[in-house]
Amino acid sequence: PLEVEAQEHGAYIIGYDNGNFGPEDNMTRGEAAAIFARLLSQRKGEHIYPTTYAAYTDIPSGAWYGGYARYLTSYGVTYGRGNGLFAGEEYISRAEFVTMAVRFFSVYGDGDPAIMGQYKDFDDVFPGYWAARYIQEAAAYGWVKGDGTGLFRPEATITRSEVVVIVNRLLGREADVDYIRSNLRKLVTFPDIARQHWAYWDVME
Repeated sequence: PLEVEAQEHGAYIIGYDNGNFGPEDNMTRGEAAAIFARLLSQRKGEHIYPTTYAAYTDIPSGAWYGGYARYLTSYGVTYGRGNGLFAGEEYISRAEFVTMAVRFFSVYGDGDPAIMGQYKDFDDVFPGYWAARYIQEAAAYGWVKGDGTGLFRPEATITRSEVVVIVNRLLGREADVDYIRSNLRKLVTFPDIARQHWAYWDVME
């Protein structure tokens, strides 16, 4: 008999109100918090309440990402930018995102250790850099790679398409191409990301 193993992969990122995905848009800290909070709450079967977290003085009442920031802070996945600030509307740097990803993974507790690879140094990540340990750990797992010149560019921003590729690597998730091709009418699609886009299948996953 044919045995089929089905695994539900919950959505962790959504498009904009206009239906677009914005693959080349830079990601904000609030958007990043939403991704990791959705994944963690799905994993733990917990509800995220739409509220602000008092420790962050710059999250206005009713901010859409307030509940996500509060939830991740309770698990130590994020601590904001210091001085009581979360900076949810500001773009997240590659170093900040990787740091959040590594902390998330330690709490989530179920990734794919088989993707671990040999760590290679990035010439622009020095031992004293605040996120050096997190970047090294993420590189060892194979979640992040340099730009081909030996650089990581930790202070650079990160795009929404780059984020989904990293998160899928982190979780060991890979798109079922045949299923997606056969069920496009039933799946959420985005008019601004074509099948030829380098991250198309990761976005669909």
